[in-house]
Amino acid sequence: MTGKFLRKVLLASLMLLIPLAPISARGEDGDEVTRSLGLSEEQPDGVSRLPRPASLIAENVTVVTADEIARLNAHTVADVLQTVPGVQLDLLQTPGAILLYDILGSSNRHIQVQIDGVPQNFVSSENLAHVGMIPVQMIERIEVINGAASAAWGSALGGVINIVTKSPVTERGAAGLASASIGRKATSDLRGEVTGSSGGFGYYLTGGTIRSDGVVPGNDVDFGHGFGKITYDFIGGAKATLGVDARYADTGIMSSARYDFFETGAVRYLNGYLALQVPLSGRASLEMTGRGGVRDAEDRRGVLSQGLLFFNAQAREVHQGYTAALTLGDARLGVKTGLEFERIGVTQRELVRHVPGSDADLTLTRYSAYANGTVTVGRLSLLPGVRVDHLNLLDDPISATMGATLRLGESTLLRGYAARGYSLPLISFYGSANGQLQHELQQVATVQWGLESTAVPYLWLKGMLFHNNVWNVQDYDYQAGIMRTQRQRRHGVDLELRTSRWHGFALTGAYTFTDGRNPKTGAELDVNQSGPRHAVKGALSYDNAAAGLSCVLTGNYADWNVGPAAHPVATLFDLHVNQKLLPARDTSPELFFSVRNILDAKLYQYEFRQTAPRWFEIGGRFRF
Repeated sequence: MTGKFLRKVLLASLMLLIPLAPISARGEDGDEVTRSLGLSEEQPDGVSRLPRPASLIAENVTVVTADEIARLNAHTVADVLQTVPGVQLDLLQTPGAILLYDILGSSNRHIQVQIDGVPQNFVSSENLAHVGMIPVQMIERIEVINGAASAAWGSALGGVINIVTKSPVTERGAAGLASASIGRKATSDLRGEVTGSSGGFGYYLTGGTIRSDGVVPGNDVDFGHGFGKITYDFIGGAKATLGVDARYADTGIMSSARYDFFETGAVRYLNGYLALQVPLSGRASLEMTGRGGVRDAEDRRGVLSQGLLFFNAQAREVHQGYTAALTLGDARLGVKTGLEFERIGVTQRELVRHVPGSDADLTLTRYSAYANGTVTVGRLSLLPGVRVDHLNLLDDPISATMGATLRLGESTLLRGYAARGYSLPLISFYGSANGQLQHELQQVATVQWGLESTAVPYLWLKGMLFHNNVWNVQDYDYQAGIMRTQRQRRHGVDLELRTSRWHGFALTGAYTFTDGRNPKTGAELDVNQSGPRHAVKGALSYDNAAAGLSCVLTGNYADWNVGPAAHPVATLFDLHVNQKLLPARDTSPELFFSVRNILDAKLYQYEFRQTAPRWFEIGGRFRF
């Protein structure tokens, strides 16, 4: 039996079992699937800038919680995104490495990433945020918006990955965790956290390292990180939060003896913020934040046999920002309006070739005003939004959205929205051959619509159709050495389903189809512009609280539209097992085990940049 046949059988079995599970799920008390949909109104949490229940959000949103992250034995946000519907990574190699990603075919250039409201995108490095260098220990939840979201978030043509960190534990002076794991090629993840509260004061601190000789040759990693948060609750309900985030990573990106080539990179983040939340009345609240920090990036390329560099680009960004937001009303009839200011000082150098336009010193400033509201009449909710940005060096965009949700009974919800959004142009060596900054923004007009339903007992279903028209999309022609702009059209479907638990078992599945075209010629876009044409994700999980055991088997199939020299089609299976040694105790020590890429599948666009082969890791956690 061939490995290819085994992959197809495993994935098909996983997907076929999903609709069968609800038929047998007759003994389950309650239905957490309905609650997670938001139809029951028992789970009011929405997305951070959309403070309303899930049933009153028009966008295609996925939320991943800290408990779900822990079951995956994830190292970084990249491990988590590999399981999120609509999101695709070009590949997963060594934990902590640099990688690319997309949402519904929109590349990472067009996706905004934030941690507690602090942007993570390097505007001088193709607007890339390094999700493989964001550790998961500090994360309370990850909110992923699949599609344009500029009316609330600004530069977010393709979507948003919003990361919310943990709050201090309450009613305990001190609690914490120590965790360690070891795997192939000396790949280790050491981390710890301590948290507590007393009176109105609370604290949360975490730090650790990820190191590896490279699960893939030339992909070694040296990654250190630390995060801290201090909170204070004032009498009267106001709350202040001070946060600091520091990360450093030096990693090998790729190497090839055949082409006598290597590439390495380094990334450093140092960010801080101060936030104040003030309740003004029962139906009004004020939020104010100030943030700042430094981002550094290096990209080094050279001749492998001689160890000589032929390219060495360095970029530094010093950023600061201030926001004030006023929320009036409630989730059913209300508005959230805000003002923002951001300044980013960019310094770029290329130290070897000194290509024209590679050195730059510039300052970007942005003044913004936005308003997003909710108007509910019976079963219909209208969700308008608008944002105006003034940019000193670029065009001034106006972003808008009009969404709606409509209840059909108590178990089915129609949702959809139309929006216009933008992303910043490339501000880098690749973005300008003559040192002049392109002032035209990359823009999108999008429409998404679909439904969510729990009409079938113990089964949650969601389907969304999407259609995106994008223009002024920048594409660098490496052979000609020039930047081109083009129009793109992407449309497709994003499907998800999830079952309730049956004797501890639960199943999830997702399918995303994306058709990307050049609207002028009708030609299909290549993989770097539209992501995989077909993508399937699935997971089979088992939880037994009495035995302290949890297991997750995940599958990820992708069909990338690339040439014959690549391995564009593969299914990656991972297995994660967690066992509490003392199941009856919340602070029980845990052992965990993971095997990644179980079938040792090959997946790559270029033979010198392959996905990681099968590898194992084992570790333990101790809570106190």
